Amino acid sequence: MSKRLKVIMAAVVCTATATHARASEPGDLTALSLEELAQIQVTSVARAPQSLSDAAAAVFVITRDDIRRSGAPSLPEVLRLAPNLQVQRVDTNNYAISARGFNSFETANKLLVLVDGRSIYSTLFSGVLWDAQSLLLEDIERIEVISGPGGSLYGANAVNGVINIITRTAHDTTGPAVSAGVGSDESVLSMRIGGEAANAAWRAYLRGFDRGESDLPGGAGAGDGSRGVRGGFRADGAVANGDTWTLQAEMFDHEGPAEAGMTGGHLSGEWRRSLSSGEIRALAYVDASRRLNADADERILAANLDIQHSWTAGRHSVVWGGGVRHVENSLYASPSAPAYLDPPERGITLTNVFVNDQIALTPSLTLTAGAKLEDDSFAGPELLPNLRLAWRNPGGHLLWGAVSRAARTPNRIEQDFVAPGLLVADDFSREQVVAYEVGLRTAPHARYSLSVSAFYNEYEDLRTVTIHPVTILPLRFGNGAQGHSYGMEAWGAYEVTPDWRLSAGMFALEKSFELKPGEIDVGNLESTGDDPSYQLLLGSSSRLTESLDLDVHLRAVDDLPASGVDSYVEADVRLGWRLDNGLELSVTGRNLLEERRVESSDPSRARAFGRSVFAVLRAGF
Repeated sequence: MSKRLKVIMAAVVCTATATHARASEPGDLTALSLEELAQIQVTSVARAPQSLSDAAAAVFVITRDDIRRSGAPSLPEVLRLAPNLQVQRVDTNNYAISARGFNSFETANKLLVLVDGRSIYSTLFSGVLWDAQSLLLEDIERIEVISGPGGSLYGANAVNGVINIITRTAHDTTGPAVSAGVGSDESVLSMRIGGEAANAAWRAYLRGFDRGESDLPGGAGAGDGSRGVRGGFRADGAVANGDTWTLQAEMFDHEGPAEAGMTGGHLSGEWRRSLSSGEIRALAYVDASRRLNADADERILAANLDIQHSWTAGRHSVVWGGGVRHVENSLYASPSAPAYLDPPERGITLTNVFVNDQIALTPSLTLTAGAKLEDDSFAGPELLPNLRLAWRNPGGHLLWGAVSRAARTPNRIEQDFVAPGLLVADDFSREQVVAYEVGLRTAPHARYSLSVSAFYNEYEDLRTVTIHPVTILPLRFGNGAQGHSYGMEAWGAYEVTPDWRLSAGMFALEKSFELKPGEIDVGNLESTGDDPSYQLLLGSSSRLTESLDLDVHLRAVDDLPASGVDSYVEADVRLGWRLDNGLELSVTGRNLLEERRVESSDPSRARAFGRSVFAVLRAGF
């Protein structure tokens, strides 16, 4: 941790008590009951509010209380709470995160991630730059994690899942707040101030982090430490006719090893009008970033507009709309770089229209039919349909099934990458999947709940690296692989007492991929990822006394067969105190069972991590 950040944190810790004494007392810090959790309104499954218990999809919700009690210092570590995600930490700054397979740093490209409706996937490689997502965790309201295709509603990259991160409104974050975390691997400082005026509320915030280096597998330091700062504001309000609006802006500046770094920010606005039978929403945003390292200078400027109209008539609940997204991307390689993009600058446009209709066939049987027509600069138009059937019996059990089609849009590397004499981009097209799913969500008793889903996915046109038919070199990207995967996911919770809750989650995955007849892949199907065949999560959250909380999280992950990364079992333990003056102090031990462990299958980037301690003093959040 840098000396400057230590000084700032020390000052914050010394003044936090006085600051919070003038603020209002915090709300109840206990978790929602299981009955209340089942009624949480989720929006990701149908792009319209519905209770979690009625959502006909494999959706897991990470609540604000879950985030706080995880003791996690960053967003990717929070996502370990979702049993339907596979999370690999690659190095200090980078993660590989996927749903239902295809996980590794290079192949985690089939998961769409949204922050308040703003897509954060990269058009360079179709993945997510997790090191750029230094969000203020305390201001996240919930994270909705859907495993399974979402192409009919969300389009590009929503192939195997969707992560929808929803932040709190400014009305819920008035007053001062401060959080200071100091750890053996990472230190974080967060500050926020908010208020209300007339029919509007606002907040402004600042977050800084200082992340220590990881270890090489042999134990030496990897020299990949980083630090950065993110600041922004949000305002929510209403106008005289009842319309509501939201305005958000952020800027960030991160510094990595060897003078590498990235800067960027976004400006977004959302407008909503309530109608007698529905709602109209419009979301527009501009997103800009620059990433600089020794080999390349990448700049991205994206502009996006989405409009949707939801309405109810008789048995029909319809959501329809469309959008357009334009990205100006440039990547200039240094003269000594062995590869580059040609052309270095390119504009990419994606347009779409969609419709989704939930039809109440009977009081207990609902049919959902939807489709999105998407057109992009690289691959042309594509139709992405979805059909779901859900039956709720009188006991409240929800049984559902679905068949969906989704596709991944080609990225700039697959279209423009050139390594002279070795590889050139060719006519690479979309990767596609047809997914079949069945699931059960039930809460037969107020003290326990269960969600189970099974899936079978058929993939076509997966990426391969093939030879030139005459000269062997240069190699080319192709769509020469196909195959299938199948598995199941399950999670549930049991309230032993009102002050003690146990939880469990698991996934199991089997996959089989092959080349199409006559195809060659010199990468030996690397594009299909390197995935464990199972993952098991166990958790315990308890209130030991009126002021003392204990949270324990265990995870067991199978080995990665393609790369030989060993299976492992790990434990995180958090102890939290709610002090008399309204402050909260917590200490979290992470990765307590192994001194050093490698999670990633990437042979060139993989780093080792071991035990760490992270202490947080929080006031006002």
